[in-house]
Amino acid sequence: MDNMMFWIVSLFAAITIYRFLSRRKVTPKARVAAMLRRYHALEKSGLLEIECLLQLLATRKDWKTLPHRFLAELVSRLHTKEEVMRFVSVSEDYGYQRDHYPEMARKIDLDVSMAEVACLFTAFGFRLQGEGRYKEAEFVQKLALRLQPDQYFTTLPLAATYHETGRDTEALPLFERGLAQFQDFQKNIEPRLSPAKCLAPDAEVNKLQNLYRKMYESCRKATEDKSLTGFYLWVSMELLH
Repeated sequence: MDNMMFWIVSLFAAITIYRFLSRRKVTPKARVAAMLRRYHALEKSGLLEIECLLQLLATRKDWKTLPHRFLAELVSRLHTKEEVMRFVSVSEDYGYQRDHYPEMARKIDLDVSMAEVACLFTAFGFRLQGEGRYKEAEFVQKLALRLQPDQYFTTLPLAATYHETGRDTEALPLFERGLAQFQDFQKNIEPRLSPAKCLAPDAEVNKLQNLYRKMYESCRKATEDKSLTGFYLWVSMELLH
């Protein structure tokens, strides 16, 4: 009897452990690897890249219930299979495809839908940036920029990430574009795309504008200094010859 109880308890313990392990969060690397395998299998059938990606999404839980037009717009804006898979991986890590995209996908205007998805990603990237996790922030912010390149909330935070990591040459055009977009936003304020919504709940318009202007000036000065240094070095070399 005792022996039978031991085996019954062991069986239940094994089932519990199996269920726990099967529910473990899939790592981003494993998820992307699985998507790549599926993509290459579809590719062999002669489908174009965009067709492969749409069929890939149609096989994934939660994604397959989203409207085709919404998924097609996402894929077309993200351009490459690598970006689509990164986007899917981040979305699934945080349940965006389940908790946020269904409502966004119902919008008649797809540009509005894409702006809201980009806003969601930017808010996440802004938080990572505030924690000093610049590499991860850049990863997310680049996806947001792809989805919505003409909004202050996608250009300015990425410019700040580039600036904070010493890449002023890349940051400068984004700052210039983003500050112009920010002025346009202030003239036609859209609550759904406000700094409080797309960056952080406590983000204030005037403070943000001043912060980004200061960063822009610092970035511009650093870029000019580098240009002057390069010029003086070239002159010195020419004189030596």
